[in-house]
Amino acid sequence: MPEVQLGPFSVRAERTKIEAYRSATRTGGQDVPPAFPICWLGEPDIRAAVEKACGTRLPLHEGQTFEYERPLEIGAEYRLLLSLREEADPPRLALKGECRTPTGELCLRIETLLRLVSPALERSA
Repeated sequence: MPEVQLGPFSVRAERTKIEAYRSATRTGGQDVPPAFPICWLGEPDIRAAVEKACGTRLPLHEGQTFEYERPLEIGAEYRLLLSLREEADPPRLALKGECRTPTGELCLRIETLLRLVSPALERSA
């Protein structure tokens, strides 16, 4: 599969979602948690594109990196541009993204790897 460009998407570092993330991950602090932007992959448009790229295979989280140029601000809106590329060996989906302010300042680069696994076939008894 050739690399597919997606977006830009409008995303926000919403306080309520950050608090829910902190509660679920049992992390504290006053700033946006460093791995919080992974939540943006669950936004409907982004999730639909990832699911389409996975086809009938199941995506299993393999890894992620976040390279910050500047911290995210609670309540601020950002633009997220993503690229999806399927790798053959091992079968996985590589997502790379750049998060920028509305004026174009780079905040962070994101990379996520999803291993693509064929679902197990049910065995008849």
